Amino acid sequence: MKIENTIAALADSTRRELLRRLASSPCRASALARGFAISRPAVCKHTRVLKRAGLIRAKKSGREQIYELAPMGRDAVRQLIAKLQEVSSFWDLTLDAFKRYAEAQPR
Repeated sequence: MKIENTIAALADSTRRELLRRLASSPCRASALARGFAISRPAVCKHTRVLKRAGLIRAKKSGREQIYELAPMGRDAVRQLIAKLQEVSSFWDLTLDAFKRYAEAQPR
């Protein structure tokens, strides 16, 4: 699972909302699509992106799909959060060093 796919999937607010809805329990496709200002086929496109990124998975139940968070998806999000914290720490240190350098320069 590539971190780039996770970032791309999470970049869209609709996909983040789909993940929020699935965080508590699995959900039928029809229920998952309810309440969005976009069409059901558009919601299906978003779920495909999330599935390709490994964040969710789907099971067939009769004529409908039931979506749930993928176990590996949780790991992907944790890895992304860890990477973002690492990058944030790097920039905090770098900017602090630059501030000290700039303040030490004669005017």
